[in-house]
Amino acid sequence: MSEGTLQRVEGDVAVVARGELGHALEPAPGLLPGEERPHPSPFKYVVIAVALCIVTAIEIGTSYLQGDIPNGLLIFLLLAMALLKFVGVAGWYMHLQTDKPIFRRFFILGCIAAVILYTIVLATLSVFAA
Repeated sequence: MSEGTLQRVEGDVAVVARGELGHALEPAPGLLPGEERPHPSPFKYVVIAVALCIVTAIEIGTSYLQGDIPNGLLIFLLLAMALLKFVGVAGWYMHLQTDKPIFRRFFILGCIAAVILYTIVLATLSVFAA
């Protein structure tokens, strides 16, 4: 292929890609590649950190209820608060809220794969045997 033909083919592919994907391949003005929205202000990060501290304090308080409430309920409450904090940290401090959805999907896929792998390992070690 000659140099001119190669450049023409690259230009045609770029035109087709833009037609199919819109401007999804280009970052928004003033943003880094892969970002859809600007990052939150420093104040918002502080507000999120305070909210995470409050949830942690509630978790600690909940842990002192051991014996007063059923163990199943205690475990559920603690896991729900841990999941809330995990989603908050991943969403805001790992910038999954401002990045393209494909990054969020890969992150969720990795989390699901980790849980499946962990369950398989526990099953092979007979942890679930009655």
